[in-house]
Amino acid sequence: MVTRQAQIHRTLVSLLLGIPWVLSLTPTYVLADWPPLGKYEFSAWSGPKLNVYFSVPPQANKHSAIVMIMPGAKRNAEEYRNEWDHLATANGFISLVVEASLEKFPSEYEYNLGGTINAAGKLQPEESWLLSALDLIFNDFTARYGSERKNYSLYGHSAGGGFAHLYPLFKPDSKAVRIVAANPAFLTMPNYEQDFPFALRNAPLPDSALKKWLSQRLVILLGDRDRDPRTHPLSNGPQAQIQGPHVFARSLGFYQAALCESFAQDLPLNWQIEIVAGVGHSNAQMASHAVKYLVGE
Repeated sequence: MVTRQAQIHRTLVSLLLGIPWVLSLTPTYVLADWPPLGKYEFSAWSGPKLNVYFSVPPQANKHSAIVMIMPGAKRNAEEYRNEWDHLATANGFISLVVEASLEKFPSEYEYNLGGTINAAGKLQPEESWLLSALDLIFNDFTARYGSERKNYSLYGHSAGGGFAHLYPLFKPDSKAVRIVAANPAFLTMPNYEQDFPFALRNAPLPDSALKKWLSQRLVILLGDRDRDPRTHPLSNGPQAQIQGPHVFARSLGFYQAALCESFAQDLPLNWQIEIVAGVGHSNAQMASHAVKYLVGE
């Protein structure tokens, strides 16, 4: 087994010598030879090319848990990967941070809403949804790495939290079995009181979607100091303001709506909520609180 120090040394040497070390589109490493940190390009889907930033801890093996991560509105995937690296190493999981660039996914429609509809409210082809890429990225990585994992966990923060909370709604049969949505900028309420994307009225979904959504393993993770206004058109628009003046209030209302809908329709609710004291709109401060929901029993 190559040590983490040896892997880092080899990567530094390759950079100094100008030798490319980013992964090619086919597997080039055996398990022990994967760099601890890196990125590769994913293009095996119907949408634009995506970068995947990875962290592979030294103790990782073919059975290690895999956590996929969606960054916030800045799409700063490398920064997120670096913020999660010590958690991946300490807890023995592999992290894959998906970079959907602002150039290719410029608005909240393409990113927060996963590409399901455009700005005119028109349903987009499912194969080009960003939501549709995650299982394919997971399958691609497990083939490259030699992993035997059959499922993964998903974490998203801010705009990525918006993506994450919708993922089990639109992809109830995905390979994501644990999902954490941290500080989502705005939400789709689990009722029919407003039009999609702010609630489920006129959403491009079957009648069974709400029941399946409420049964999914979803955690809403909130910083109790996340009370600054948002700045993007959907998350700062009048419909989002109806949900509350800031992220903290909106997410509390979202969970309350889920409780009410679950009770009114006699549906099981498998969601949880955790409030993190003293934390604002910060992935770096929220990440450590998310780990217990993403890995382990």
